[in-house]
Amino acid sequence: MEPDGRDKRREPRFPIKTGAAVEVQKRGEIVSATTVNISGCGALLEFEIPTHLKVGDPVVCEFDVTREANKPLPCWGVGDVVRVDGRQVAVDFKAGGLAPLVSEADGAEPGESETGAP
Repeated sequence: MEPDGRDKRREPRFPIKTGAAVEVQKRGEIVSATTVNISGCGALLEFEIPTHLKVGDPVVCEFDVTREANKPLPCWGVGDVVRVDGRQVAVDFKAGGLAPLVSEADGAEPGESETGAP
């Protein structure tokens, strides 16, 4: 019996539907999407209309994951587009975390001080 593609996945996928803001790094545009599923190493996103994303495009994804009522848990991933199929786009994460991309207190990105230095 030949294993299907799912057996080759690095991490299990979870059918979590949540909002996502996807920043296309080459163009600086931010596009809204919804997750179809998500894992520790990637996400399958669905857009309302077909996107101009291409395989290899670097993106930053920020997800609306809720930990308590009306208090979203900042969850983000940086990666590359690995598949485009109509309105669905698969992203392979290179890094990610459970923290805001920009500090709410001082506007600095994670690991930076107010001056922008690490």
